[in-house]
Amino acid sequence: DTALVYNDQKDIAAAIEESGVPREDIVITSKIPGCAAAAASVDSDLKQLNVDYIDLMLIHSPIGGGNCPNTWKVLEDYVAQGKLKSIGVSNFNAKQMQRVMDKATVPIAVNQIEYNVFSHDEDIIEFCDANNITVEAYSPLSGQKGAQSVFKDETVKAIAATHNVSAAQVALRWIVQRGHTLAVLSSSPEHQANDADLWSFELADD
Repeated sequence: DTALVYNDQKDIAAAIEESGVPREDIVITSKIPGCAAAAASVDSDLKQLNVDYIDLMLIHSPIGGGNCPNTWKVLEDYVAQGKLKSIGVSNFNAKQMQRVMDKATVPIAVNQIEYNVFSHDEDIIEFCDANNITVEAYSPLSGQKGAQSVFKDETVKAIAATHNVSAAQVALRWIVQRGHTLAVLSSSPEHQANDADLWSFELADD
């Protein structure tokens, strides 16, 4: 998971090359900054990532100028060329998604939003679920721009103790058990393995 504004494409390209993992076994998500200069942004990402295609390209934000339905048409052209496999949005509300959908021929695949036990916009989630748009959580372990953490929350910690799992596993399991997906960051192999171990327990509805 990257974005044009993260400026880490060359690092990712090097990591992919060094890994020896076949390109078809790697899923790359990137994001153009907003609804302007779409073609230049996609071309730059492809070049810097040193790939022929990107699996999922998102419009990072609907703000900052530009026409989002027109930008979507540009992304659709890249899908037709095979340079983008799927396209979606990030940080879009229901009205903003609807404006894109009114002119789209390729459906919105994903809306990546801030989504965690502290902060989750149920109106956006309900709209996505109703329109077959995958909801992908970012910042799944913290809320209020890092001010809240599942590792410090007493309720999450208590649930984790009940299931003999980590607070992170509870927070991530809560998202996937609701039928959604997520992107989580960790540089620790131990934490990565822990974050991926979500299928050995189930949360009760309450």
